[in-house]
Amino acid sequence: VALFAIMASGVDRLDVMAALLFVGYGFLGLVIPTTSVLAMEEHGEIAGTASALMGTLHFAIGALAMGVAGIFFDGTPLPMVAGITLCAVISFTLAKLTLGRARETVEAPAE
Repeated sequence: VALFAIMASGVDRLDVMAALLFVGYGFLGLVIPTTSVLAMEEHGEIAGTASALMGTLHFAIGALAMGVAGIFFDGTPLPMVAGITLCAVISFTLAKLTLGRARETVEAPAE
């Protein structure tokens, strides 16, 4: 969102965009594998199928998002940044709607 705000304000310097993308994508290396493992944790017997489905969805959604952003290409990075921001907002909204409140953990008695 910060990257979109900076680019929309007219600051379209390569070093600013590269630094913000580096930070944003740097954390994806921590988030994506962790969430994939957590998503497949309860489905051990079909983990291969679940992994294939997640990979297919990542590829398809990315292709769709960049295809739409490509339609609005105007020589600036703004359409790409807008696409990234839109995907982030949609992901956050879906997470809030589907995950609900955090469950309270109950500790098992020590043995």
